[in-house]
Amino acid sequence: WIRTDIIHSLSHYSPLIRIEIQGRFLQVPGHYIAHALISWCPLVKQQKVTSVHPTFSKSLLKKCDSINHNIHKLFTTQERRMSRPAMRSSLFLKEAAFHDAAVEATSHVGDDLKDNPNALNDTEAMITIARRFLNSSAPSLLDVLDNHDDVKSSSDRLVKVGRNVSSTMRHARRTSSTANLLAAAGVEQQQHQQQGNSLPPFSKEKIDASLGLLAEESSDLASLLTGEAPQVPKVRFGKTEVEMPVITLGCMRFQQSWDSSKVEEMTKVEDDCQNNLVNIIRHAHHCGINHIETAKAYGSSQLQIGFALKTLFDSGEIKREDLIIQTKGGISSSMTIKDYKEQIVQSIDLLQLDYIDLFAVHGLNTQMEYDLLFDNPMNNGENLIVAVQELKQEGKIRHIGFSTHGPADLTRRAIETGCFDYVNLHYHFCGSYTASGDGECAGNLSNIRLAHEKDMGLFIISAFDKGGRLYAPSNKLRDLCLPDFEPMSYGCVWLWQHAMHDEKKAPCHTLSIGAARPSDLDQAVLASHLLLSDQEDLAERRQRVSNRLAKAMEDVLGKDWVDSWHVGVPNAHTSTHQTHHTGIVWAYNLIQAWGMLDFAKDRYGPMENHLKKWSVDKTKAENIKAMGPGFGWMPGTAFDASLDYTIDFEKCPDKNKEQLLKAIQFVHDLVSKKKNEITGNKEDGKEQKELEEERTIPLDWEVAYDMRPWSAFPER
Repeated sequence: WIRTDIIHSLSHYSPLIRIEIQGRFLQVPGHYIAHALISWCPLVKQQKVTSVHPTFSKSLLKKCDSINHNIHKLFTTQERRMSRPAMRSSLFLKEAAFHDAAVEATSHVGDDLKDNPNALNDTEAMITIARRFLNSSAPSLLDVLDNHDDVKSSSDRLVKVGRNVSSTMRHARRTSSTANLLAAAGVEQQQHQQQGNSLPPFSKEKIDASLGLLAEESSDLASLLTGEAPQVPKVRFGKTEVEMPVITLGCMRFQQSWDSSKVEEMTKVEDDCQNNLVNIIRHAHHCGINHIETAKAYGSSQLQIGFALKTLFDSGEIKREDLIIQTKGGISSSMTIKDYKEQIVQSIDLLQLDYIDLFAVHGLNTQMEYDLLFDNPMNNGENLIVAVQELKQEGKIRHIGFSTHGPADLTRRAIETGCFDYVNLHYHFCGSYTASGDGECAGNLSNIRLAHEKDMGLFIISAFDKGGRLYAPSNKLRDLCLPDFEPMSYGCVWLWQHAMHDEKKAPCHTLSIGAARPSDLDQAVLASHLLLSDQEDLAERRQRVSNRLAKAMEDVLGKDWVDSWHVGVPNAHTSTHQTHHTGIVWAYNLIQAWGMLDFAKDRYGPMENHLKKWSVDKTKAENIKAMGPGFGWMPGTAFDASLDYTIDFEKCPDKNKEQLLKAIQFVHDLVSKKKNEITGNKEDGKEQKELEEERTIPLDWEVAYDMRPWSAFPER
């Protein structure tokens, strides 16, 4: 019954197929099976069917060889998949099957919507596209979602699939159209790309491979939701000896409000919000994510988590000892040791717990917080670190850490105190958020290595948001990651394999995903399963993306600039006017090289707000005080054309000085709200929205898709 056309199609079929080998079930990609059958079946060999999927590696071929003679049965996860006409016609008997499935899936969308980015916000249209695509590419996920208890999450997952498919096909059409226009104008595509203007057109092969990645992840998601997938891997969290999942559930985006004074009791919490929160914790636990991380500063998060945990504990669904719970608490100049202890105990009480596994000093961002902890000039010199240490001795806290948005040097000094078991900090493939550009390593890399030397747990903050807004990447960033990974998966793998590509072999243990809905965890969970496969093969994929990203940056900015832009550049804490030059120039690089415009807007907005409170007539200390506590979390003021910044760049290489001034001016002109608002001249009657729409943004810089199906509760 083994047919050559089936073998040929399997060789290009990425989603997992379930096979039984001597009573043991395995999930194996279709093209592995094809290779095994080609090697095993004499009839197939005679007919010279030797097509093998292009992503094959030697290590995977060896694995296939080991099962060649042991295959007893070959069947799909859902047997009825084989009987679907669409399956046979569009998937098994064609090349570029996923491309064709996407063409068919989007065929019902009118031409006026196909190239309209706003069409991605049409929920019903995205669900229809997803259903059509999955029907032929990963029907097992449709079966699971249609029968899943969490109907809202099923809808969210379909919207995300629909946005992925639509974005891929829309981008392919637009890049091809651009290429045709360039050809008609006699402009070489390569020359146009080297100027940083445009992406190359998506080839049919790349489209198919990218959609094949989606189909494979969709099949994996079906297994995850039905409990057939493995748990998220765990690693040793430094000297804490905690077995930490490589993914942490961040609890900043699912609560009712960021303002705890507005939600002091559960009667102020909407049922939909609390049900969503419980479902997120439930899904996280189902996946093997047993580390929950919250903070006093996260509004009603602690209150709602406390009630959710009590519900789950009382029902027996989850046990307290199976969870690793972390909260964080900030400090202030008016605080005594007694005050800080009472604040921490209040957090533990809100969580309805007897103890917490991990406690972090929240926001060791400036010299002031450092002094309050270790060299307190206030309240008779009571060093506030004593409060945390006493609670550890009393059994209320098991391990002490700190979180920081501060400059790299401050983080280094905090690590060197030896008072902390772990650290929460920003560090990503695209930079180190507020610490980007600091020090010799242009960010927190030196602190990652120092924490490793001290055997500290290493917790990476906000992998998908502060790590590049990866849930809504630019077209260019996504294009550079595909077809090996979607940007979110690449960001995770880059961190998890850090010890493999860092010359000092320093690991990153866990990364936080701030989930606003259960489906927000899916991409990271599926990516974590890659750690259970061949690490060398995974490293090859990761390195391909890293190489493309590095080349794109050097092509646009030049290698000399890429290597030296940060040298001598001051940050918000050391510049003359508290201007965050390191952060602004970092944003310039990301826009120019990888099209990360919207990420740059998010970073620049707080700097503009700080500038409104800044005055040339005040001292540095007075200005920082006027800007309030927010300065420590998102430091720096924006560019001001009336100020002379040349003094700030005195220690920079002469070759960079002119370009640095141009860079901060460029970012301001492009992303500043003030720069681009209506100045009072309304002769043409145009409103702000119309004026913004007229500004030409390169296709590369536009958002490819947004994997947030709806606004999170605290953002409403």
